[in-house]
Amino acid sequence: MREFWKHCVRGAAALAFLLASGSAMAWPCDFMTGGGFIFHEGAKANFGVAGGCKFGTPTWGHLEYIDHGNGLNVHWTSITGYFEWGTSTGSNGQPIGTRLICGTANTNLYGPVYFAVRASDNGEPGTMDQFDIRLRQAPAAPPVYDTTKECEYHYLGSKAPCAPGSGGGGNIQLHKPNPSTTGSFGGSCPAL
Repeated sequence: MREFWKHCVRGAAALAFLLASGSAMAWPCDFMTGGGFIFHEGAKANFGVAGGCKFGTPTWGHLEYIDHGNGLNVHWTSITGYFEWGTSTGSNGQPIGTRLICGTANTNLYGPVYFAVRASDNGEPGTMDQFDIRLRQAPAAPPVYDTTKECEYHYLGSKAPCAPGSGGGGNIQLHKPNPSTTGSFGGSCPAL
């Protein structure tokens, strides 16, 4: 038991040193990819998404989304932001966490829209991963489509009515930073 406490005290001292020296930093910018399906309002919806800081910018990625219930087809035109929303390390040493991927898209039902995707890699084998999407026709306009579980991105104070998506399958993968993931998290997210 004494060894356990010695280990805890050493760890706390190291953390205090890092914080005091200003050396503690946020998670280095990375990238996320994923594909699969959710059920929204009882219908299957397929998605393919990616985002990250690659080659010095947080505006790398893509989005394809098809809701088979109402026939909605979303095709990205640009990525405007990539934000960290929690990161840790899984049991296999790989990063796990949630990212917000934002941009613009064309749709067959609503015309041009702003989108925000919240994607979560919750470890392997991917059965607990999460995908949510919100679409707006203008930054201050009410959402025209929303699958978010709690119907709000509460940390930014935006609320909207919605019918949450649930269930589904696929895999979302948060990838470790590498030499091509230069740049930093950031950008803009008008869909929130």
